[in-house]
Amino acid sequence: MGYEIEMSLDLRKHKSVTKIIDDTQDLAEYYECERYYQFSECEGEIRRLKRKAQVMVFCFDDNKFENMSNFLKDVIAKYKKRLYIESIYDINRHSLIYASPYYMSIMEREQKDDYKERRTNRSFSETDYFILREILKKNY
Repeated sequence: MGYEIEMSLDLRKHKSVTKIIDDTQDLAEYYECERYYQFSECEGEIRRLKRKAQVMVFCFDDNKFENMSNFLKDVIAKYKKRLYIESIYDINRHSLIYASPYYMSIMEREQKDDYKERRTNRSFSETDYFILREILKKNY
């Protein structure tokens, strides 16, 4: 199957939401994304929304790892302050490669502990290493 990248866009902060979404989808098509979809996410009460976001999920095949890596590089370069990478998930191994602080706050305790343990032990595969290096700009 491959990899699933989840990104979010804060709808309260940006005016050109449609353009950002369309450009990101065009970029995904350029890098031969297998499929993508989006949904809205709100958190809080009517007048006190803590979060109002458009979440986009991009799915890449295993064979397209280099394309996925280039897609991530381009998205980070173009939309660093506008799009947030929430999570990257390896579908074949059923493992979470990357989780943002917000994503970790909504995870179940068992999953969160497993993810933290993997990060602490640095038990990453070679492909995980390349993905994390692009996102976090750190050498693991």
